Amino acid sequence: MMSRIPVIILLTVVWSLLWGAFTPLIVVGGVLVALLVTTVFPFPPVVWTGRIRPWPLTKLIGIFFFEMLLASVQVAWIAIRPAKPPRSAVLCVDLATRSELLLTFTAELISLVPGTLLIELDSQTGHIWLHLLDGSTPEKIERARANALAQELRVIEALGSESEIVACRAGDQS
Repeated sequence: MMSRIPVIILLTVVWSLLWGAFTPLIVVGGVLVALLVTTVFPFPPVVWTGRIRPWPLTKLIGIFFFEMLLASVQVAWIAIRPAKPPRSAVLCVDLATRSELLLTFTAELISLVPGTLLIELDSQTGHIWLHLLDGSTPEKIERARANALAQELRVIEALGSESEIVACRAGDQS
């Protein structure tokens, strides 16, 4: 029950925000709905053995916003240029980590950058499949693969354990 309390609080806040008020009746109703939801649809436990590292986390956020800005300009140019759209591609990337939390963070950050969309994530094998808006050349496909692996390394350096960092860097050199 203790592990469900933060989820119940969060769901109650969301419930109240959806109703647009924090009256006692709405809050009690939110708690009851949150209890029902967490009982009927229990969340799987999230295992996280890493720690937060402030400098790598700052680097992760900064590079993410820079990549998002750059990709937004590139996607806008593809949309307004007079040429026909480039060939798209589907790419499979084998990530080093098997942590569902770190895989999810990595996949979401990759997918939030315009021009790349997550199709599927397999947490058992560490494979992610990405759709690239511009996969017109082998160089662009390999650059997208390198960007995905670099994003994974930044996520692991910011939030992973020491063993995950070592494993990711070892996979980076092969």
